[in-house]
Amino acid sequence: MPFTLNPATLLSGRYAIKDIPDLSGRIAVVTGGSDGIGYYDALGLAQAGARVLIISATHEHGKNAEKEINDGLVKNGKKGSVEWYELDMGCLADTDKLSRRLADELPRLDILICNAAVGQAPYGLTKDGLARHFEINNLAHYVMVVHLIPLMEKTVRSGLAAPGTVRIVMQSSEAHRASPSDVKFATKSEIMQERDPLVMYGRTKLGLILLARQLVKRVIDPSTKILAISVHPGTVDTHMQSAFTESYGIVGSVLEGLSRLFGKSPQEGAEASLWAATSIDIKADNCSEYQGNYYSEAHGKPGTEIDAAKDETIGDNFWMLCGQLTREILGRDLDVNRQTAQPTTA
Repeated sequence: MPFTLNPATLLSGRYAIKDIPDLSGRIAVVTGGSDGIGYYDALGLAQAGARVLIISATHEHGKNAEKEINDGLVKNGKKGSVEWYELDMGCLADTDKLSRRLADELPRLDILICNAAVGQAPYGLTKDGLARHFEINNLAHYVMVVHLIPLMEKTVRSGLAAPGTVRIVMQSSEAHRASPSDVKFATKSEIMQERDPLVMYGRTKLGLILLARQLVKRVIDPSTKILAISVHPGTVDTHMQSAFTESYGIVGSVLEGLSRLFGKSPQEGAEASLWAATSIDIKADNCSEYQGNYYSEAHGKPGTEIDAAKDETIGDNFWMLCGQLTREILGRDLDVNRQTAQPTTA
């Protein structure tokens, strides 16, 4: 299907830092939190008092972000903090190891923002031999969130957090509209096929919408009122836009320039995910109205995503494929309520 961007999403709903409630005592995890949108997700949460764990692959970026944010917090008398954890999300064994470590060591977990991503970059393979876009953007987050949900449920059941305040946020994108018209997530060969960079990226952003919904369907105990939703940050000027030039040459450099000229800042781009993670408008008595939804802006209306994002068969296939690839790489299943059905091409 052709990718058609809704112009209204260029200037999405606003959610200011001042709108974030006091997060003192709460713990958050942000993947890809050392740069771009993820950096400002981490900064916003920490400024509100949270202890924030940022996860990224680059040592220099990670340590610099940790120091920069913490120095700023101290200077401004804020009580939050940031800790950096190194992880190459293109190695599923490492993702599995760190996720299990966090699940064992953290006393609670209130917020998980799945933000790390390969952008509109050329096709490549991970250490595990999988397509980079799929493993980093989708499969690694599947493994991480499945390991961390029990801790999030414990956070609610133990009374550490009020129902409706513990949340999982998928950093999706309106680029999910660039998903191929024949997308099914039915086989490994489908996601291993080299395609246009925007198509590969868009398919994984569709995958994140599906992942949020599958977590609601299969894993999250409804009584805990843990919220899983996905958002679009807007058209944002981040380092990922440099992939336009790498992928598309002269045309890509023009697109990169337009993004820098008209796109949001990364700080503005973080507003949608911060809204989803912290808004006090979402409460225990109404969180079911938000559960599993995709929002193209903060305070937005649900239901604007493409039909494939609402397709139960495609969603089931995505979940089963993640389970299949996890078994292939790790040699075992994760402890999830997985159905026995297999991916289908129907």
